[in-house]
Amino acid sequence: MQDTPMLRGLNALRDAWLEASADSSRRLLVWRLPAAASRLLAAFFEMQRNDAGRDTPDCFLRIDTAYELGFRYSRQVKQDLLDRYLASQDDLRAQQVPLGWRGPSEAHPDSAQGVVDVLESFVDHHGEHLRLLAAVLEPERCVPGEGFERWLDAALAAAPGERLRLVLVDTEEDPRWQPLLERHARTARVVTAPVDMFAIARDTAAQSGGRGPEVLYRQLLADLMLLLERGSPSQVVARAGRAQGLALRHGWQDQQSVVQMMVAGAWLKHGDHSQAINSYRQARSAAEGARASGNPVAPELVMQSWFGEAGCWLAAKQPERAAQTYLQASASAASIPHPMFALEGQRMAGWCHVQAGQREAARTQLLEAIRIAKPLAPADRKATTLPQALWDLLQLQDARRCEQLRQVATDYLQASTGLLEKADAQGRALGPRPPRPALDAIDAELDAALERGFHRAQQERERLIQGGDEFFRKIVAVGRDFLDPGWNGLPTIEHPLDHEIPVWSEPPAMQPLPDPSGLLQPPVAAPAGSAVTGVAVA
Repeated sequence: MQDTPMLRGLNALRDAWLEASADSSRRLLVWRLPAAASRLLAAFFEMQRNDAGRDTPDCFLRIDTAYELGFRYSRQVKQDLLDRYLASQDDLRAQQVPLGWRGPSEAHPDSAQGVVDVLESFVDHHGEHLRLLAAVLEPERCVPGEGFERWLDAALAAAPGERLRLVLVDTEEDPRWQPLLERHARTARVVTAPVDMFAIARDTAAQSGGRGPEVLYRQLLADLMLLLERGSPSQVVARAGRAQGLALRHGWQDQQSVVQMMVAGAWLKHGDHSQAINSYRQARSAAEGARASGNPVAPELVMQSWFGEAGCWLAAKQPERAAQTYLQASASAASIPHPMFALEGQRMAGWCHVQAGQREAARTQLLEAIRIAKPLAPADRKATTLPQALWDLLQLQDARRCEQLRQVATDYLQASTGLLEKADAQGRALGPRPPRPALDAIDAELDAALERGFHRAQQERERLIQGGDEFFRKIVAVGRDFLDPGWNGLPTIEHPLDHEIPVWSEPPAMQPLPDPSGLLQPPVAAPAGSAVTGVAVA
């Protein structure tokens, strides 16, 4: 393979892995790199899965199963392993790997011990084709609490064999697994490597293909990224001047805009709002020139410059100026058209008016944000900040009632977490090889308790909603029309078993609400000289 900065970084990871994993007493290995290197580490794991790039004698098995409680996690990990093995039969045959691994069976309990046993059985079956099996545990989601760490404690207590490594990943900025490392100091260690992603980026730019000014420009951009992270604004400005001069000489107006926004970011990072605003305006001027020349990316650059400037006014504690600028950003987004950002600009303008104590102006902008969402498909609405716009309106109308709605969600989450922790403890109390009927009983009791809590929370939230004034209830009605038939505020309370309404254990709590269609009509301009009566604000 051709020697590249990225490949040298991957080689550094390989060497660090081989050195750390060679110690057979260390069954738990924690990768700890700068957060910026997370993609490089993911590329290393992926490279080891493919014969073309594999340069270690080990098998890396990435497990991203969500963690809720120990025995459910164990059960799902075993099933996921079997499903992946069956799905990869053709690839294994092509690699001339003998098949026939039987996977998990009734002899492998739903526990950390059972998962370790299954992984060991895989090593035993495929042992001649690998040195080690590295099970990289990266749950896509973990419920609050220490359940996952306790599961790992149990997995290490199961005494993984010499050819199995349990692998975790954290970062230098957030060393979340440090308590686990300290607790298992004799069997665990950190894996780290001297990788500098900014240096890799610059070296990559220097070695990239092409000739002349494009290559130099890529190097200057890489330098700017490094200086944004580690340098001063004056250093960023100095290097940006070179990039700007190059872009100006070659008529790259879109790149002039990009560089100016990087400069603005440097000033904003160091708290100089005036300089940042000036840089965003220069970026917009360059983007407008690029748009006049027909550059297809220029409209989005114009929009980004408006949003950037608005954020500066907000950071400078000038919410009225921020609101005006967010409206410009919204209009810029609408001209593309980009409804998601048009809605967000309107929503942020409303929020800024709230900060400035201008309640009627806030209501006007937030209602306009909702109207922008009206023509969108339901799935597209959910991808916008419409739920937050609705919630902002509810808070503007009745802040005390919104706090009560929020407290219901907080109490429900705390109660649900407590139920999960109780079930987890009950499962652990059954020992490393818990009988399946006993786990099924815990499962059934837990599901029933979670559903009861869910319905109590739904009923309490509905009681609060129905006690609100007409405008409050109309806003909730919009949420139910536009987002979800059960929408009842933020944070959202999801059904604990992901069941659809027809199979809920109790009827939905939702009651009729007033017709909100009047809120969705554009405001009618009042004739000159006439009095306009707004909606009363509670």
